[in-house]
This record gives sequence, C-alpha cells and structure tokens, in this order.
Amino acid sequence: MSNATLAEAQAAVADSLPSDPHTADTYRSIVDAIVPRTPELEDELGPEHVPGGLDVELEKFLIWDFNHFQEIRSEMVTEKAGSSTGLQMPRGTFEVTIDATGPGSDLDAVLELADLSLLDLADLGLDGDALEEHLTFGPVERFEVAFEDLDAAEGAANFEIRVTTSDEEYHQVLRNYPYAPVFTVVFDLVAAEFLARGQNEESPAPNGQFPGGGTFTRLAPRDRLRCLWTIVDGGAVDRLDELLSPMVPDVGILKFVVMAINGLHGFGYYTEWSGYGSTKTATPNDRELETPAGEVQSRRQSGYPGPAPGYAADWRHAVPGGFKDPKAKNLHLPDDLSGDDVLDGVGGDS
Repeated sequence: MSNATLAEAQAAVADSLPSDPHTADTYRSIVDAIVPRTPELEDELGPEHVPGGLDVELEKFLIWDFNHFQEIRSEMVTEKAGSSTGLQMPRGTFEVTIDATGPGSDLDAVLELADLSLLDLADLGLDGDALEEHLTFGPVERFEVAFEDLDAAEGAANFEIRVTTSDEEYHQVLRNYPYAPVFTVVFDLVAAEFLARGQNEESPAPNGQFPGGGTFTRLAPRDRLRCLWTIVDGGAVDRLDELLSPMVPDVGILKFVVMAINGLHGFGYYTEWSGYGSTKTATPNDRELETPAGEVQSRRQSGYPGPAPGYAADWRHAVPGGFKDPKAKNLHLPDDLSGDDVLDGVGGDS
C-alpha cells in the first residue's frame, strides 16, 4: 500500500517508529483482537503456537504502512499564499485540530470541528447524550495535523502531527498524510456510536494493557472487531459522515481501511516479516533473515521448512497447447487449472 521509495522505507524501518501512545495503543488493541496470544494451545500444539501479533510488534507494521499510504503534492492544495494553480483540494481538507481541554467533553471538541451541535446529532438519528457519555480519546488533550510549511513548498508536502497529553507532547513530521493517527481518532468515535447503539456484547472498561487508548481500546476484543465491521457494512460511515468528514480527506476509504487491516495482519504475521529485521523492505534478492530461519515465529508455527529445490509439479495443462512432452501426448489434459498439479509418471524425473 505504501508509496514510499525503497530508501525511505528502509530508513523508516531502521528507526524506532516514533508514535504517540494513543496511536500505538489503539493499533496494539486491534492486533491483540485479531491475532491474540493463545497460551491454551501450548500443551496441545506446542509453544510456537502461543505468540500473538503483539509479540512481533505487528502494530508497527500497520502504523508505518498507513502513514505511507498517500503522498500529497503541495501544488495541488489551494488556499496557499501566491497560488495561482486553482486546483481543487482545499487546505482545510488535510488539517485537523481537536482540542479536548475546554469546558466540554471530547464530543464537544469533535462537534466544534464539524461545526455541529447536539441538536444536529438528533437530526442525524444519533443519541448525542449517549455519544457524549462514551466518547473519550484517553489521555489525549489536543490532536493536531497541519502542513509544515505549505506556503514555501513545492512537491511532496510535509505534515506535522502534534498529540498533547497532560504531561507530554508528541511531535512528528511526515512526508505523507498521517492516516495512522487520524484513523485512531475515527475508531474512538465509531466505538462511541457502537456503544450508544448498544451493539456491544460485553461491557466496556478501561484496559490497563492499552492505557494510551480511548473508547475503542475499552471494548472487549470481539467487540473491537464487531465495531470495525460496522464501518464496512453496518452503516456507521453514513451515519457519522458529517462528524468524520473534517478528520478524513475521503471518508469512503474507511471501508477499505478496515478490510486492509485484516489483510495486513496476514502479511505481517503469517509471513517472514518479523524475521527480516532491517532488510524487511529491501528487494527480494537483498533480504536476509536476521532471525535464524528455524526461529522465525511464522515458520515455527506453520512448520514451513523454508525454500528448497525440488517440489516439481506438472503445470503444463495450464499452458495452452501444453508442453511437448511425449509422455503426456495421449492424456488429453485441459488447458485451464482444473486437474491435478502433480501427475505420477508424467513430466520427467524432476
């Protein structure tokens, strides 16, 4: 999904991937829900089946990927001093400020951003009081995304992300739009609506495992997944469109984000990603297992022995006309993929 160059990707993976606690713990809670630790399998299947996604820091895989999803070109943004291009992307589309330190609640900060009121929520069919009761961004007091120096820049725009808690401010500069932290704010709002509608099956509670998170991390693991799925086919995006639009440049991508989260877990956990270390984003010929092959978590769990010569299969029937193999002349194999991959006694000794 990333549009970053190879050099940028390698540099990012070599870094410690700085992230504010709210972003990190929200993705950690998703990883924990999708690929949890399973100690109950140790006696039955072995210790290799115990580790979960958090054991291989899979949340870093998600954060890095979402933060390198879309590059914004400075010259494509309007409302820029001296701009005469007249292109169609307003600056405000990519800038977000949520200040939850005022006299109201976190929901008040969101309503102010969206220029809505509790009465507007009622018109949208949402219970404003219930949303206000449930919505929290955890320790986050201020969340801000802004262009770093758009007026003087050309080419790829840089974004500043500032997340302020009661005792610290987390500051990052990214060349791509910082979707990873923005999505976590969205997930908290969707989770509050999920609870307001009574769609949860277990009672929410503060979770000491994810102390930096907000409403979303307070859901039970299965409810976290049910909540995310309301974005795909539960109508959450349509109901919350006016609230979410000021936060996400294109609200419609949220459905694909949820499906991508599931796919990215597979790429990150059930492949050798955790074993390649600093060469994770190198070209295949340049990748090296920095973890001994037999100790890579995914290999240990799946029993995969690694690449090896041999394992020849007869695929000639997938090629129109087949291969000119005299042993196959009278077999009348189809040209599609139907039929056996391996046929005894056919195709030579390989």
